[in-house]
Formats: sequence, C-alpha cells, structure tokens
Amino acid sequence: MKQQAATILPFHRPRRERPRPVYDAPKFFTERQIKRIRRTARDAAKLGRLKDVRNWMLIDLLTSSGLREAESADVRVGDLRLGYDEAAIYVRSGKGDRSRMVQIPASLKTHLKSFQRWKSGRGEPVGEDDHLFFGQRGPWTAAAVSQAVRRVLEACGLYEPGRCVHALRHSYATALYRRERDLRCVQKQLGHASITTTQIYADVLDEDIRGQLENLWGGVS
Repeated sequence: MKQQAATILPFHRPRRERPRPVYDAPKFFTERQIKRIRRTARDAAKLGRLKDVRNWMLIDLLTSSGLREAESADVRVGDLRLGYDEAAIYVRSGKGDRSRMVQIPASLKTHLKSFQRWKSGRGEPVGEDDHLFFGQRGPWTAAAVSQAVRRVLEACGLYEPGRCVHALRHSYATALYRRERDLRCVQKQLGHASITTTQIYADVLDEDIRGQLENLWGGVS
C-alpha cells in the first residue's frame, strides 16, 4: 500500500504584541524653584557684569513668555510690541515655521524697555532688525541661549541633564494652565499647532490631587 503523504500544516508564529509607548511627563520646575532661578539671575545682574545682565533678561523672558530657545535667540528689537496699550512679542518663525503673537506681563515689558536702553548706552545695535541678545561674537544662537540658562541653573544648584531651557517652557505652561484652566490660551501662547499637544498640561498633577482630597467630605469622619 502506498503511504499517504503527511499533511503539512502552515506554521503560525505567535503574534507579538506591540510595545505600548512609554508616557514621559514633561520635566518642569516648581513655583518655588522658578522663583529661586529668577532671584539668582536678578541678583547677579545687580553686580553689572555684561553676561549677568543679559542672562537675567533671558531668564525673565523665558519664564514670563514660554518661548523656545531658538525663538528667544531670534527675537529682534522690532519684534517687541511695547507701545501704549501693547505688551507682546512677535515670533517670526516658531516651530513649523509658524508665526504668532505672544502676550507678556507688564513686568517683562518694563524690563525689556530698560534692557533696550542699556544696550543703546553700550553702543549695541538696536535697529528694527537687530537681535535682542547680542554678545561679543554677534547675535546669540539657540546654543548660546541653552548655555546661558545652564549657567544660571548651575549657580542656584538646580541644573540636571534634560531639565534646562525646555523645562522653563513647561514650567510656564503648567503655571499658566493652573491659573487660567484654559487650554486654548496655553495653546496660543506656546504656538502649538494642535490642542492635543497642549492637552498634556491638563493632566492633573499628584499634588493637585492631594490638595483636592483634603477635607473631601467637609471634615466629617
């Protein structure tokens, strides 16, 4: 008798599950740390050294506007809207080559005006198209902004890898959302193309949860 050929079944490999993306929360500074950073930069500027005066202007700009490092390096004198009933900075080319207008507080407006007078007194160019931050080697680059922030963070003992300029931006966004609870406002200030990107700041933080749990039932046990 002829033996029947064995039926060969197709080999099925076990289905691999795709690894789930790891959620990496944005790194930011607490309100107390931001105040410490600002105080360190401001006090150093009082000594009058050129780099410290510029560093304080930069720290005030970043923590009061949420600009990216490249955006802050590219700010020109003509981009400042500091006239009567104006307090804003025009970002010529943000991420994705998008422009936007960023509103700023009155304190930053006053500081920017004072900084321009300081620059003019030193003979630095202050024309419409001249950069706000101008050093010995010319206009600052994004790398120069990063280095300046790092020096300030090191001076107050808060520097760590991965928590530098962008952490200041996250800190600004977090504080702004906590104050206004308005994602559209945060989106517009930061220049996000999609509200989905801004949604990360709406995630309730642990300390917010703990605060809301206190006296949840009016203290009745």
